[in-house]
Order: sequence, then C-alpha cells, then structure tokens
Amino acid sequence: MSSSRFVAFFGATGGCTNAALVHSLNAGIHATALARTPSKLTDMLLAQGISQAVLDSQLTIIKGDIASVPAIKSVLLSKDHTLASQIISGVGGAPVIQWGLKFPVTVDNPEICATTTKNIVQALREIYAEQPTSASQKPSILVISSTGLSDVREDVPCGFRFLYHVILKVPHKDKKEMENLVAENSTSTEEVFCGGVVVRPSLLTGDQSVNNGKGLLKVKVGNEDKPAIGYTIHRADVGAWIFEHVIKTGGEEWFGQRVTLTY
Repeated sequence: MSSSRFVAFFGATGGCTNAALVHSLNAGIHATALARTPSKLTDMLLAQGISQAVLDSQLTIIKGDIASVPAIKSVLLSKDHTLASQIISGVGGAPVIQWGLKFPVTVDNPEICATTTKNIVQALREIYAEQPTSASQKPSILVISSTGLSDVREDVPCGFRFLYHVILKVPHKDKKEMENLVAENSTSTEEVFCGGVVVRPSLLTGDQSVNNGKGLLKVKVGNEDKPAIGYTIHRADVGAWIFEHVIKTGGEEWFGQRVTLTY
C-alpha cells in the first residue's frame, strides 16, 4: 500500500462500512481494514466488482479483531509509520433475542461499540507516545450509531418508539457510550481525534451492495437539533453518504455533529 493518504476501516464486513469502502476503492483512495477473516472481506469486495488488482494496490487487510490494540495500531499506521487521515468505524454486534420483558433484545457482544472506540483511543495514544504527532496530523473519526439516542429532540417516528426505546435498550446503551467517547476525545485539551462525526441512520435495510440503494437524492439529512425523522434507510445509501460527505471531502463541516440519515 502507498504511504500517501489512507483511510482506516473497522467493521468493514458490515453493510454500511463495506459500501463506504467500495466507493473509496473505486475512487482510488487507499485503505486499511481490520478483519477476523480477511478472505470474507476480500470475497465481499470482489462480489461488488472491485478487481484483484485494486485490492492488491489500494487495500491492506490486517487479520485480527477489535480486542487487540496491536492489531488496531497496524490498521492505523502504514509500513512507513504514516498515520491514517480518517477512521471509519461501523462495528456492531449481532442481535440476540432473550426471554424477559425488560431487555428482550441484546447483542452477542453488548459492549462491542464502546470497546472498539476505547481500543482505538488507546492505540492512538500509544502511537502518539511513540511518534509525537501534531494536531493537524491526527485522524478524524466517524462512527455509525443509531437514531433513538438523542437527548435533545425525538428522532424516531411514533410507530418505532417502543422498538427503539424499550426493545433495543441494551445495544443502544452501548452506542451511546461510543458516541460519548468520540465527543470526549475530539474536544478535550488532550484530544485524540482532530474531529468526530456520529452518523445516526434510521432502521437499516438491505445489504452492502452499492447498486441496491435508492440513491442519495432520496436521503434526508438532519442533526440533533433538527433531526431527519423517518422509518428506514438502506445500508448502501448510508455508506454512499459517508463516502460523499466525509471520506471524499474530509468531513470537516460535520465535525462535532450527530447526523441523522433516513428516507
């Protein structure tokens, strides 16, 4: 992989993040990605029309998982110790149905989003200790969260409020902690990230295929003060928005925001 600008991806086998990675590779952007099973990620990208030549020249896949800070450091640094300019994290757990009215839905790893973010922060702190880094050299981070977490305005339609505020309470607690970690480490005097963006899509549908979304013209965009309220959005369109408005541009205009995406 070239030592020029590159983007680090976590959760790249997930629909939204995978779609964003596909758009990035098609645009000639270099990337790194963490994957427990690299062949799974490679097969997903080949199925979307990314050539083996592009994979070989633009993508570095690090085998490992989010519990390993050394593996995360390998994703964040190129071989010549250049630091990623942006971090895209779409890590999430698989839903698990359980008996009980209080928490009927949990996930297989109920702290996976917060743990990933903590470990990214730790990895960056270790990198900064090893190679002093100016504020302008630090990466930004974008994390994929969910609607239903706002402390400012309701961003979920009435028909989905029981689902979001009761049934999904456990996974949403994890995502809220993740959001807080991004904010804390983007604005403090010892900031780890040069900026942070939280994307809150409504209920996700479809897979990662970039050809199956409705298109960005159908996507409504809001923020915490004026959320875009809707029922669903396709994973491919979330990935396309992340690429067009954050990866492609640097995303500075969205730093510090919690962006709602829906139809």
